[in-house]
Amino acid sequence: MSSRMSESEYLVMEVLWNESPLSSTQVCERLSETAWNEKTVKTFLARLVKKEALSYTKDGRRYLYSPLLQRDTFVKEESHGFLRKVFKGNVRELLATFVQNEELSVSELEYLKKLVKEKGEGHQR
Repeated sequence: MSSRMSESEYLVMEVLWNESPLSSTQVCERLSETAWNEKTVKTFLARLVKKEALSYTKDGRRYLYSPLLQRDTFVKEESHGFLRKVFKGNVRELLATFVQNEELSVSELEYLKKLVKEKGEGHQR
């Protein structure tokens, strides 16, 4: 992707990651809680095409949009950027912040323990 994604563009991408291809009208319908009109949605779609996050195909008089950027790729890139920007790449500090501020539920802590254990076992092999 050629540049960062705004919060609004991310909402449009979420719709298309969940279901695609969709027309601008269909995207607008799925974003009804935003109260955006179709012209606004088309602006976001055009920006995302320019950023190479979306592609489109012509279907009669309408365009159908599909993601080029996969959600997992986006999440990975954004996570790394956040880690570098806010925690200077220090994963320990990131995790400590969440754990110490009680931002994690017991089930989330258990899940993290499981991930750490599995990762550790993978390194022992």
